[in-house]
Amino acid sequence: MRSSWNDFPVPNGNSYQAFQVHAYADSSDPDQTLYLTLPREGKKHPLVVFFHGGGMTGGDRECPDEIYDGRFAVAEPRYRLSPAAKAPAQIEDAARAIAWCFAHAEEFGIDRSRIFIGGMSAGSYLAAISVMNPKFLAPYGLHYRDIAGLLLISGQMTAHFHVKVDLGRDNGPYNPLIDEYAPLGNLAVDLPPILMVTGESGLDMPARPEENAFMAASLRAIGHKFVRCYQLPGHHHGAALDSCGFLVMNFINQVLTERETAHG
Repeated sequence: MRSSWNDFPVPNGNSYQAFQVHAYADSSDPDQTLYLTLPREGKKHPLVVFFHGGGMTGGDRECPDEIYDGRFAVAEPRYRLSPAAKAPAQIEDAARAIAWCFAHAEEFGIDRSRIFIGGMSAGSYLAAISVMNPKFLAPYGLHYRDIAGLLLISGQMTAHFHVKVDLGRDNGPYNPLIDEYAPLGNLAVDLPPILMVTGESGLDMPARPEENAFMAASLRAIGHKFVRCYQLPGHHHGAALDSCGFLVMNFINQVLTERETAHG
């Protein structure tokens, strides 16, 4: 679903309560709120937290419709934007939004053991780095091992080009930098299950499919057991979001099935 924050239709609306807007920081800034949508029926829901894209400087709501299938609670956070808020403010906001969801899980009937974090483009980068670099969740007593899975749609796995600008590390938008602000600089064998979906090489953003494929290959090489990486033929950058729903839901269901099997 693509829409503005002022026009927030809920896909499959008959299966969901009216969305709620919550401040996740001690702030009245609308860019530090999240839109929480809860299923009408059931309890102990899995949750998907999904961050929008926009290059850290803008962006409206972006979340695959298929996630709203009536089983999952969905949180769509906003975050402060550059240049008004310089990086790493966006990463810190992502971590704070994730922490808010964990802290309030019981209140809203959410299962803390089944919280997935994802995003599109810059939002995918924020999902990845806020979880994979332990320093961002650590202030909230959380670790990447608390996350059920990562859903990364056409995200930058090197240091994000705008983060590099804000931090004074700019070596050009397409010259890769792998440091503490790069998901590729924070690989670990015990990271949660990871899904990566991009468009086709030459149609998506330059090098985006290749660096996702490189991260998937590197994770497998160090022994990570649950990483999936797909390039969608004929898809440009934005179209990867439009067509990722089946892969996202298939991945989530695989993760949940394996978790249920492992825990009897």
